[in-house]
Amino acid sequence: MKHIFVVNPAAGNGAGLTDILPKIHKALTGFEEDYEIHRTLSEQETILYCRQKCAFEGDVRFYACGGDGTVNNVLSGIAGHPNAQLAVVPCGTGNDFVRNFSGKENILQIEKQIHGSVIPIDVLKWSGGYALNMFNIGVDCDVVAEAAAMKSDRLKGTAAYVAAALKVLRKGKTYRMAWTVEDHPEQEGELMLAAIANGHFCGGGFRSCPDAELNDGYMDVCIVHPVRGVKLPIMLARYRKGTHLQGKDADRYIEYIHCKKFKLRALEPVRISVDGEVLDFRDTEFEILPEALQFVLPEGSACL
Repeated sequence: MKHIFVVNPAAGNGAGLTDILPKIHKALTGFEEDYEIHRTLSEQETILYCRQKCAFEGDVRFYACGGDGTVNNVLSGIAGHPNAQLAVVPCGTGNDFVRNFSGKENILQIEKQIHGSVIPIDVLKWSGGYALNMFNIGVDCDVVAEAAAMKSDRLKGTAAYVAAALKVLRKGKTYRMAWTVEDHPEQEGELMLAAIANGHFCGGGFRSCPDAELNDGYMDVCIVHPVRGVKLPIMLARYRKGTHLQGKDADRYIEYIHCKKFKLRALEPVRISVDGEVLDFRDTEFEILPEALQFVLPEGSACL
């Protein structure tokens, strides 16, 4: 087994180099198996590098050292290669995917990652490639973009996302969209957001899809219809905690769906966040690929 540490030097304002890299070197002291440390140059370079390693190496374990975007890039490079495994060493801003596992202290220890167990988990597929955690469209995506724009030395991580959410929600923006679940007739309406998920969390810890499971063979879709007035801050607080599916008025605002395929079509300009990376969006079909990835669960950690 070859071990490859894919380090994004820009992740977490340089945390990939100042924090994670020394930990990697320390953990690899005396390490007898074949290993390599690769510093990423760009999104496409990372994807191509991982793809080539899968093609020319035997069994290989990739350690994505960065944020959710770095994880997505490595995933895109190894997708479809049964000889590849993926471990996640978080050093980005949101780090939402690793929130799906217990034992954060284990996830941050390279030794625990090296000695971790391998479990199969699902992968999300769309016209633009793959996602491991979540797609967000509408307010959720605008919050991701706003958080990236307002990051500073004072405002980081979850605090940046909360501040961005308050700023975006004050605008009262909604989005005209059409959607199809499996083979049912298309629906159309005004939405605040849509989250298409494999994992629970987005936006630095908002638990948008609390019933999601990483290996159940289904995606979770959370559609939120317009919420206004005094209900809006209440719904925001519930959405953050993951309790928005509860309460007597939940059905009025929220549709929560388990499915294998989901189509979404934007009827006005809108963007999509793909594992935290913001892109323009028109329409696509989302699909779940059951147990398509061999994921490394750090020693001592478990799925939520």
